[in-house]
Order: sequence, then structure tokens, then C-alpha cells
Amino acid sequence: MAGATPDHDMPAVREATAVDLDAICALGAAVNAIHHAAWPQVFAPAAPAHRDRAHWARFIASDHATIFVAADARDVLGYAVVGLVEESHSLLQPLRFGRIGSIGIAPSHQRLGLGRALMRAAETWAQARGAGEIRLEVWTFNAAAIALYAELGYAVRLAQHGEGAHASA
Repeated sequence: MAGATPDHDMPAVREATAVDLDAICALGAAVNAIHHAAWPQVFAPAAPAHRDRAHWARFIASDHATIFVAADARDVLGYAVVGLVEESHSLLQPLRFGRIGSIGIAPSHQRLGLGRALMRAAETWAQARGAGEIRLEVWTFNAAAIALYAELGYAVRLAQHGEGAHASA
């Protein structure tokens, strides 16, 4: 991939621990700021990064979800949240799938392969726990994420439509 760092320079991808929460909160706040800028009617405005600490901590403590981080010797440079979902609605076939809840990469390390590495770790984690597929949602304004998911082989299966004040993006 053009611009990618050599493998020996690639930050390590591992499951997050409570020690990583401050960095995950900061990266998550940056992702939220992008979403708020695009759709302020839906996404909360910026706040201190620790506002969402309990949100991220739940994934780390869960038996059915986790957060992967890409980290070098000093810093967490990206994260991806993955969880297991059991589809059991009477109109649908029963299915266990992995759901990517959020992914964020430090701006200084975007387009270097970290998103791809985090996605692969999340996919492997979910598949090892019996997930038959991986699903995610992405907002139409997030062209960088849409491009990454397309490169990884993800295809649009559902288009969500809306009307009113929240339908403009």
C-alpha cells in the first residue's frame, strides 16, 4: 500500500487494557468531533475526553466485546471496537456476527495501514468466537472509512433512509 510503513515499523496491535483508556478516550473524542462537525443534530459536541471513559471501559471489561489498539512504545495510535451479536429475530436466520462499533486512528498515523491491521485483528477475534460474518455501519460523510471498508472487501448491504432534520447527510 502506498505510504505504508514497513512491517518492522508497524505499531503492535493488541487488546486494550484499562491502562489504554485515556488514549482511547482522546482518540474517540477526535472521531466524535468529526461526526459532530458533519452532523451536529445527531452527534454530541466536543467535551472533555474522559466524558466517555465508562463507555469505552465497558468494552474492555466485556466477555462479548473488546477494543484493539495499535500502539508503539510510547503511544496508542489507533483503536477498533468489536463485539459479538446474536441474531435471533423470528424473521431472520439465526446468526452470530461480529460488529465493528468504532474505529479511530490518530491523524498523524492515518493511511499507514493501522486501520487495516486493526480491522484484521477485530475480524480474527470475532471469527475465533464463532462469528459467521462481520458487519459495521458507516455514515455517508465518512469517505475515508468508506474507502477503507471497500478496500477490505466490505460491501453495502443496507441503505438507511431518513427524513426531517436528521436526514441531511
